[in-house]
Amino acid sequence: MNNLWQIIEINSSIIILVLAVIIFLLFISQVILFRRFKDVNRRYRLLTRGPSGADLEEILQNYAGDVKKLKAKEQELKREQDILKEQVAQCVHNPGLIRFNAFDNMGSDLSFSMALLDRRGDGVVLTGLYGRDETRIYAKPIRKYIRLQPGR
Repeated sequence: MNNLWQIIEINSSIIILVLAVIIFLLFISQVILFRRFKDVNRRYRLLTRGPSGADLEEILQNYAGDVKKLKAKEQELKREQDILKEQVAQCVHNPGLIRFNAFDNMGSDLSFSMALLDRRGDGVVLTGLYGRDETRIYAKPIRKYIRLQPGR
């Protein structure tokens, strides 16, 4: 133990110099850490305050309200889409027209049949028979691609 004290006394100036350098390095690192903490703290305040001055909780509540509004709007648009699908299904799709010669003594295909059906197969078939003296047009209702008999 005595030898240790003698070594310290002999090298005291070197030990003090080394300790002073360590203290100086610790002081420098403390200043660097303080500046980094200040920058992180500024960023944190900006994040929690938001650009308009509102805090983070208020911003999140506004976003949650906006999401609820969007969900309600989505449900409304789905209902409108279903209505439009129903209306489109009732519209005439791919009308068909066939021209033919109804009578042997006629010159060209002046008679016709036209099918006007929706996607469900409901609609009407119009048939026009052209003759020399007269032209007649007939209509037959169709349900699900089946011709309806009268009284049905």
